[in-house]
Amino acid sequence: MPYLYEPFELQLLGDFLHTGTQAAGVAWRPTAQSGDAELDSHEVAEVVFMEIVPPVTAGGVAEALERIKLILDEKDYGEYINLFGTDDYLIAPPKTNVINGQLFAFGTPLVNAVKSGAPLYEGVCPKYAKSVKIETVAGTGGISADYRIRLWGYRYPVQELSRLIGSVGGTLEIRDERTNRSLVVSKPYVAASWETWTQLPGGLDQAMPKINPLIRYARNANATTPNVPYQFRYETGDVANREENLYFPFDVENKALVVKGLGVRAPANLAETFLNIDGKDRPKGRIPTTQYLNPLHFGKAYPLYPADLPLYFPIPKFDKPYLIWQDKGYVAVQDNGVSVSGGAITVYLNGLLIEMAR
Repeated sequence: MPYLYEPFELQLLGDFLHTGTQAAGVAWRPTAQSGDAELDSHEVAEVVFMEIVPPVTAGGVAEALERIKLILDEKDYGEYINLFGTDDYLIAPPKTNVINGQLFAFGTPLVNAVKSGAPLYEGVCPKYAKSVKIETVAGTGGISADYRIRLWGYRYPVQELSRLIGSVGGTLEIRDERTNRSLVVSKPYVAASWETWTQLPGGLDQAMPKINPLIRYARNANATTPNVPYQFRYETGDVANREENLYFPFDVENKALVVKGLGVRAPANLAETFLNIDGKDRPKGRIPTTQYLNPLHFGKAYPLYPADLPLYFPIPKFDKPYLIWQDKGYVAVQDNGVSVSGGAITVYLNGLLIEMAR
């Protein structure tokens, strides 16, 4: 029977509904089949964005949903994408509830990225060739309300990959004008096919250098020390889980991070949020992030908007990305002289992680 052409189009790749209770600390790992998230034998796919309908009780209580990860072809992608699913902290709410239509995407679909001439920088959506799943963890207090996670993206007929995408590779140059530095990365060309799909940017089977999106949240595991910067560093116990680590020792690791955006949910007595790269605060004067005047606000619009307004902000973008490469970098906050209690500050970072050969 001749192959019937199917046009590529944005579509639902997986729909996972959790009902019933989920105890604190317990992981939920639905099958790909239960979410209708298996591909046909003649397809590959990439995830462009996610929609999270969070668990909220009938009485309006938001329950803690944490560590939402993708599982691509039975491989864990949590090193690169780790999302919060609690109502106040959503950066990936239902599309209809995103403020100003500012949808948070993991990257640009590769079919579009090759047309723009920047597939190594933009075409980093998570890729798989068989199936996609999710894994979630219930936070403190557990979960009793239903919640839902939908994955949206592109499917491609493998017979059309050579025409739609061709070969992906070449040289990527990332320039940080603030420091007058450029990172140049060369990646061998790979012809897109079913066998090589997960070797392309955003895939878990890439050869070095590996290029993937990095989206990660963190909370302060400890109270802040008045007037002292607080780092979200796993090795010092300042975040509870390794997936929350926002300390990047790239002076000793052969990696680079292009920081595209940074967000913070600012409680009372928070004063500033900033990056520190190579011992220098970025931006130089830091960013004032107070409870009711916060340019880095993300998630539920409250307290900047009325509490009953069901709108959400994505992670705010920098006007120009920051480059952490061959130096040490980290995310930090500082209080206004009054300590902020543990667990009260949540930050989110997104960017592009480049891992080079040792």
